[in-house]
Amino acid sequence: MEASRLDSLTEDLLREADSLFLELLHNDLVGVYIIQDNRFLYANTHLAELFGYTQAELCGTLGPMDLTAPEFRHIAKRAIDRRINNEATTSRYSFDGLCKDGRRIQVEVFGIRTEFAGRPAIIGMMIDNTDRRQAEHAVEEQLNFTSQLIETIPSPVFYKDEAGRYLGCNEAFEHYIGLPREELIGKSVFDISPRHLAERYHAADQALFDAPGTQTYEAEVQSTDGTLKNVVFYKATFNKSGGQLGGLVGVILDITDRKRSEKTIWHQANYDLLTELPNRRLFLERLQQGIEHAKGSGSALALMFIDLDRFKEVNDMLGHKVGDQLLSQAGQRIADCVRETGLVARLGGDEFTVILENLSQPTPIEQVAQSIIETLSKPFQLGPDVAYVSASIGVTLYPKDAQDMDTLLINADQAMYHAKALGKNRFCYFVPSIQAIFAERLQLGHDLRSAMAQGQLDVYYQPIVDLATGHIVKAEALVRWHHPRRGWISPAQFIPIAEDIGLINGIGDWVFRRAAGMAKRLWESGCSGTPAGAPLQISINKSPRQFFTGHAHETWIDHLQEIGLPAECIAIEITEGLLLDERPDVTSKLQQFRRAGVQVSLDDFGTGYSAMAYLKRLDIDYLKIDQSFVRDMTSTPSDRAITEAIIAMSHKLGLRVVAEGVETREQRDLLSAAGCDFGQGYWFSRALPEDEFFKLLQRWPD
Repeated sequence: MEASRLDSLTEDLLREADSLFLELLHNDLVGVYIIQDNRFLYANTHLAELFGYTQAELCGTLGPMDLTAPEFRHIAKRAIDRRINNEATTSRYSFDGLCKDGRRIQVEVFGIRTEFAGRPAIIGMMIDNTDRRQAEHAVEEQLNFTSQLIETIPSPVFYKDEAGRYLGCNEAFEHYIGLPREELIGKSVFDISPRHLAERYHAADQALFDAPGTQTYEAEVQSTDGTLKNVVFYKATFNKSGGQLGGLVGVILDITDRKRSEKTIWHQANYDLLTELPNRRLFLERLQQGIEHAKGSGSALALMFIDLDRFKEVNDMLGHKVGDQLLSQAGQRIADCVRETGLVARLGGDEFTVILENLSQPTPIEQVAQSIIETLSKPFQLGPDVAYVSASIGVTLYPKDAQDMDTLLINADQAMYHAKALGKNRFCYFVPSIQAIFAERLQLGHDLRSAMAQGQLDVYYQPIVDLATGHIVKAEALVRWHHPRRGWISPAQFIPIAEDIGLINGIGDWVFRRAAGMAKRLWESGCSGTPAGAPLQISINKSPRQFFTGHAHETWIDHLQEIGLPAECIAIEITEGLLLDERPDVTSKLQQFRRAGVQVSLDDFGTGYSAMAYLKRLDIDYLKIDQSFVRDMTSTPSDRAITEAIIAMSHKLGLRVVAEGVETREQRDLLSAAGCDFGQGYWFSRALPEDEFFKLLQRWPD
């Protein structure tokens, strides 16, 4: 503005000064006062009313100290004195005012030194800031509360402006990121994170800025030690006072432990703890996925069921801990055979399964199956023990054999049982005729449950002859089943079924009582096995399953005492697998039989472990050479040599030897010449019913 115009305006204001000043004095917003000699020389109506006084009560009687709270009086006095003493022309300060009724108000004063009636005075204005200060205080408290709240949040919290630069954070974020907030403020993620992570963080922020609101997602962040952690980001935008985008606030939730726990839980739910192979749950899921893939691609899929032959025997003999070691090793061997070509799973117990996908011809199936059979037939080193098992494998194909998962599972199971029925240690493809065989096996199991109660079972006796004297000195009790519709059913067919369905103990106890009754009949009738009058002995087979799951060592001995039968009239026959068991209770049970006078015979020697050293562990009276060696000893020199060696070693150990399967005179003569003690087989007699066996004894050796 030009100087001339300013001068003109000043003159106009001076001419109108009186009226302008009067308007100021009478305003309702600002208190106007004049102070002289520490008294209010003048106070307008608004100022008086502000403190609860009238103008008359204030002017000439009260001074500024009367309206000032005690703790602020030194501030007010200093400001007034400096102007009165001409140390300062103007002043501005705030204080708590003291009203007539004791209330306090927050005021701000603006004063200037002047003269009135030739003496120093102060003229000024006073503004009530109570509402504003209260509002500011409320804002301060809210900000303080918010700040403290954010600091107490254990999760990292951060704020960014609209350009993605950090505005602040809480202490947890400082610890998490490894930088103090002073070094974070004003920086972007590109300044503090690896570029590949920073690009992901920036892209997520920009997406939120482009569509303001909230955002939640999982990501990986790098912690202070350089490790990556799994987190969830919860972010939301905020606006400036004018409504423009101000930036975002974010919270980081560390879910690393949760992810680890979820992974552990998933692994435990889907993998076998013993073998670390997929379990039944994951196997079924993958099988269904494989079927769907094969259906969509037009390819073939093979499903294998693998069952370990003789595993139950090893488990019973050596204990569950050693059995678990065998299962773990077997699972690894199967996995090594399959490798990347398929999925191996453990269904439970000694059952494993393999899924082979994307097949165009059966060759890979047969190669894998044969490889599994070969590797599982090799010895298992289980601590100090060595165990042998084999594998029976059933194979079924999609879509050739079935179109759905349930049918494939049934087919593979039936094919596996068929492999067992054919002699084990082999694999079989599923064919429709297997269903009939499997159905027959199920029906036999059902019929066997009622066979004993309906009198379909019987006990036959096959004589055992002293090769030196020709006398019948012993007999083996053999169970027979005459089915009302099927006729005679071989024990080789129904005994495994009895073991599988849990009937072997009941049948074994029944056979024992029948055989003990037969032995007592022989004893009371005076039948003897030697010219010296020794009682004729009945041998009773006892399977490992029966031995470990029943209480025959107690109940059988008690029964002999109840019927008054000398214990030497009975012998029990056990299999070679029992020799492997080193558990104290195994030895204890056999010793109870021995102490009671019951003799022990080792059956089918040569077909299993065939280690003479194992014979030292248990008190054995008789050793029975398996009929496979006896059958071929006349035509195969090696079998003859083995048989003669077994006889010689047994005698060295103080054991007597029984040769099974003697069917010709030549076999009998060779055994006799080798020093074999006893012979059993069709050359002497087949197994006979009780009454026919009695008749045989009466006419023997005619």
